[in-house]
Amino acid sequence: MSRTATLRRPCPVLAAVAAAALLLAGCGSTEDPELQPTGEGATTAAEQRTPATGTTGAVTVTESSVVLGDPDAPERVHIYQDLNCPHCRQLHGIMHDDVAGWAVGADVAVEVTVVDYLGPRTTHAFSTRGANLLALVADVDPAAWPAVQDALLDMQPSSTTEEVTDEQLVAAAREAGADLADADLAAVEQLAYADWVEGVTAQAASAGVSYIPQVWVDGELVGGETHEETAELVRRAVSR
Repeated sequence: MSRTATLRRPCPVLAAVAAAALLLAGCGSTEDPELQPTGEGATTAAEQRTPATGTTGAVTVTESSVVLGDPDAPERVHIYQDLNCPHCRQLHGIMHDDVAGWAVGADVAVEVTVVDYLGPRTTHAFSTRGANLLALVADVDPAAWPAVQDALLDMQPSSTTEEVTDEQLVAAAREAGADLADADLAAVEQLAYADWVEGVTAQAASAGVSYIPQVWVDGELVGGETHEETAELVRRAVSR
């Protein structure tokens, strides 16, 4: 299969199946008006922030993403994910060791763009709130960002209505090693980075990222019929 074959198993979207409940349904894309990222999953704070750009250890914060490893590495793997997407979680787990290895080398940089496609489709807005928390971590303790990303994907809600409190989000980030002050809880509660997250999401959609997860290697979309195949194609692409 070609390394540029399109991934055929994008994250399910959320559709209403009863008056009182929502359930994960079939695959979809942002071409569906109901799936357009709107930022309506939660209330935006009055005073908004933007993560400071720069490099701390193996983590580089850009204007719209986080790069793990040497940002000047000759090859780049670019992953788009939504924290509430089960397929994103699965692919992340499969590629975890690969990403960790690349991040400590000088040959491959891994760029991660966290989008909020699914937040408005749930009552807990985990995508929206989790992306906001990751933006906060990128701003105040970027070295902890990969571990917090792992923690948030691990605590992904199992339903569209499962309650996840702000205190639980912050506790998960701290347990993962993020140095968050008590005052940072307000940035989580008030979604202080919501405008930034919404802008990143809109930018990804405008670039043609119509489903998630997506993986690009050196500007080319890479995907297989399964997530395991996608991971293998990515490995082959960067080891040529």
